[in-house]
Parts: sequence; structure tokens; C-alpha cells
Amino acid sequence: MKLEIDRIPEAGNLEKERVVMKANEEVDIGKYVLMRSKKGKSGNPQSGSKSAYWLPDLTVKAGDLVVVYSKKGKSSKKTLEDGRIVHFYYWQFNKAIWDKESNNTAVLLNVREWRHRSP
Repeated sequence: MKLEIDRIPEAGNLEKERVVMKANEEVDIGKYVLMRSKKGKSGNPQSGSKSAYWLPDLTVKAGDLVVVYSKKGKSSKKTLEDGRIVHFYYWQFNKAIWDKESNNTAVLLNVREWRHRSP
């Protein structure tokens, strides 16, 4: 995939836990959804009702980072010394979601086609 999960640092610490994704090539991150899923007995994601974070429509360059914090906050970006850009987003949770006790796993989906309908 053009965007991939690199790591989940500080899991269990609401103020610092985040999912760090890296762009392997230029990519519209709005085509990706980060999902929180339960881990099955094998450690793989299992189906069920959990939350999802749809990344905004934005083209990022190869090497740029996309960081989604679990906590509340406002989107921003920062340019690193090497010219790469880090894009920060916030899931708006009141508690940590990646700690071991939660048994959650992060799943990144490339959404190529979708439909929606409101009631």
C-alpha cells in the first residue's frame, strides 16, 4: 500500500498514544480509513462493531508521516529538518484505546470505492 502503519508508540498513555503511518509514495490519504478492531485468538483482527477514523482528503508526499492521536485535539502539521511533513490528526477519545487490556488492533484500509446514503 502507498500508506502503511509504521508503529503505535506509547500505547495506554492517552496523552501520547498515537498511530504513526508513513507514505511510501505520493498518496491521497483521503482514500484510507484507520479502524480500531478487536484481536481474535490468533492475534488477527476480527469483525464486530468498533470505531473508524477516515483520513481527510489530502495528498502527501513519499516519506511524509500521518499521525493519529487517540486524544482530543486539533489537526496540524509540522515540517521536519529533512523537509518531510508530519500531519497530525486527533480521534477525540477520552481514554486510551491501544493499551493491552483493550485487546485492540489497528487496521488500515485502502478504500477505493464506496457509497453512502443518509436516512
